[in-house]
Amino acid sequence: MFIFLIIFFVIATPHLFNSDGTLEAHRIVLKGERGTPNIILQGDDQHTLMTFHDAEGNVRLQMQGGTFPALIMKNEEQEIVGTFFPLKDGGAAVGLGDREGNMATFIRGGMSPMLSFFHQSAEPNLAMGIGKELPHIVMVPRDGSGGLLIHGNTPPSLLFVNEKGEIPVTLSAQGLQQQGPQNSEETP
Repeated sequence: MFIFLIIFFVIATPHLFNSDGTLEAHRIVLKGERGTPNIILQGDDQHTLMTFHDAEGNVRLQMQGGTFPALIMKNEEQEIVGTFFPLKDGGAAVGLGDREGNMATFIRGGMSPMLSFFHQSAEPNLAMGIGKELPHIVMVPRDGSGGLLIHGNTPPSLLFVNEKGEIPVTLSAQGLQQQGPQNSEETP
């Protein structure tokens, strides 16, 4: 048996290490004392993945490369509660979730930077950013019944939006404008 191990290492060692001392493998698993994986490194020509596990072997942090590099964090229930990834326009984005894995905060860089907050909703309740060179702030109640938009166009304006998506009231430096059922009224 001992001779077999020596022969194995003599034959296998040159294949595991390059001449520069680099260890090469498609997958490396580092385990704790109980045999539970702590860190797994794996990759091929298209995908690279590194996972960090908790004491029970659950993935808690994942870093991936390849065509869609990302950093992903998970809570104890394995819900994704945080992400960091690149955008197609060259910027990056960060997503932060609540304990159930629902989106809570989204920060977007790049050509159209934005910051959005969610509260038990698939749509943002508060968002501010710059889209098409127009700075804006949007606030929407959780039930989605209307909202308000502040934008930095000329002139900067405050727009009230009803539940139908219509804009019945606009406030700007030019005054208050209200849309009536049939005509528009302007109050200086």
